[in-house]
Amino acid sequence: MIDKSAFIHPTAIVEDGAVIGANAHIGPFCIVGPQVEIGEGTVLKSHVVVNGQTKIGRDNEIYQFASIGEVNQDLKYAGEPTRVEIGDRNRIRESVTIHRGTVQGGGLTKVGSDNLLMINAHVAHDCTVGNRCILANNATLAGHVSVDDFAIIGGMTAVSSILHYRCACDGRRLLRRGAGCPSVCDCAG
Repeated sequence: MIDKSAFIHPTAIVEDGAVIGANAHIGPFCIVGPQVEIGEGTVLKSHVVVNGQTKIGRDNEIYQFASIGEVNQDLKYAGEPTRVEIGDRNRIRESVTIHRGTVQGGGLTKVGSDNLLMINAHVAHDCTVGNRCILANNATLAGHVSVDDFAIIGGMTAVSSILHYRCACDGRRLLRRGAGCPSVCDCAG
C-alpha cells in the first residue's frame, strides 16, 4: 500500500506488497522490496535498495547507494525469514549497509532512533544499535554487536562486541568514559 501523499520517482521500483507511509519520498532508481515498510516522512534520496522483511520508521533520511535488509554475510544463513528494524529520525549516509539477522542470532538487526551512520558504515547481522549513536565513516560492526545509547564509533573502526552507554572508541583506545563504561574499550582495529 502506497499512501497517496507519498512521492515515488518514475524510475524507482516499489514492488507489490511494500507499504509506503504518508509524505515519504522514494527517489530516482531506488528499489523497495515487497516486504518493506517505509514510515511517514522518510526520504530515500536515490539508488537506495531496501529489501527483505524491513521496517523503517518515520522521518529518516537515507542517502544514495545505501543497502538495507539484504541477505547477511553469515555462511550459516540459509534463507530463513529474518528482519531489519530501523527507528525514527536517523540519517543513513551514502553506501551504508545494514544486513538482516540470522535465526541463530535471534533473527533481527535493529537500529534505534536519532542516529547518524556516516558514509560506508556497516551494521552486520543481529546487531543492535541504540539511540543517538554516531558511526563515523567506514565504521564496521561485526555480527551480534550491541551498541548502547549515545555511543560514538570513530572512522575506520571495527567493533566486535559491546560498546557501552556513552562510550566512544576510535579503534585504538577508549576516548571517553561515561557511566557504566568498562576500563577497556571493546573495539578492535
